[in-house]
Amino acid sequence: MKTAAAFSGIAAVLCAIALLSLDETRRSMTDLRERFARSEGVLDRTRTELQQLADRRPRAPIAPPPVEDAFSKMQHEILGPSVQVNVQGSVGGGTLLFSRETHSYVVTAHHVIQKLLAGGVDDETRFPAEVTLYDDQGSVTDTVEGDLVAWDARKDLALLRLRAVHEFRNVARLASRETMRSIRVFTPIVAVGCPLGHDPLPTLGEIATLNKEVQGEKFWMMNAPTIFGNSGGGVFHRETRELVGVSVMVCTYDGAVSTPVPHLGIMVPLDSVYDWLDSLNYHFIYDPEFPLEAFEAVRSANAKAAPGGRPAPSLPSPTSSER
Repeated sequence: MKTAAAFSGIAAVLCAIALLSLDETRRSMTDLRERFARSEGVLDRTRTELQQLADRRPRAPIAPPPVEDAFSKMQHEILGPSVQVNVQGSVGGGTLLFSRETHSYVVTAHHVIQKLLAGGVDDETRFPAEVTLYDDQGSVTDTVEGDLVAWDARKDLALLRLRAVHEFRNVARLASRETMRSIRVFTPIVAVGCPLGHDPLPTLGEIATLNKEVQGEKFWMMNAPTIFGNSGGGVFHRETRELVGVSVMVCTYDGAVSTPVPHLGIMVPLDSVYDWLDSLNYHFIYDPEFPLEAFEAVRSANAKAAPGGRPAPSLPSPTSSER
């Protein structure tokens, strides 16, 4: 009996110890949960504070494209399409507007090619111009003869078709009519030409006025320095690198000696060039909705209607217009 009572006492003690241990374990677990919850709260507050600090920190500006890359794009899209036009020693600039297999066209100034008109009365007797093309770095890539296919002395514009049987890749990007309407005074531009017979060179400036009248024709003026030889060269929007006009003249101070004013350049805006091309059915040069095939069809119809199988002349009579 005493032994049984002793075992019962021991069991009771062990049970009490076990209950005490279990209770202590529960309290420990509860304490751990509370500590964990407090730690989570501290971490959440820390995350919030770090995020607030990050939001208040000045953000690094978006890095501009590398200077070398920006210059490369300007060389490709502005100097690439620029050409030199040489007519029996008269040198000017020009811009490649369109190229597709046997149809490649360059716009230049009328007075640059004026000697061609004196050298023949039609396409068969007229001498060609010499057109020199360059790569982005200014190295000569090709020299091609170009036939005069259209001209307007009052606008001081001329169009040459190159005698080439392959497509040229360095065609100018042409500003749309909508873009032309958005141009204002102070719009930054780059004028490219062949000053004093040099290879195409760029000069920087802005549009100075949209209202300049010469012999009843509307022109723009720019303050990018230009001089003899820039005639016929392209004027490009400096930001979009699109062609927006053709350089044709510089103002002169007529005292005892006529002195050119290089920063007062006169240019034909591209929308006037478009109107001129439209009047000649050369829409395809700038308008993708008027394909080359439509031009060929119109030209074929005109050739059949004209006496002797040649198209009737529809171009204005040339008048003198010296730069």
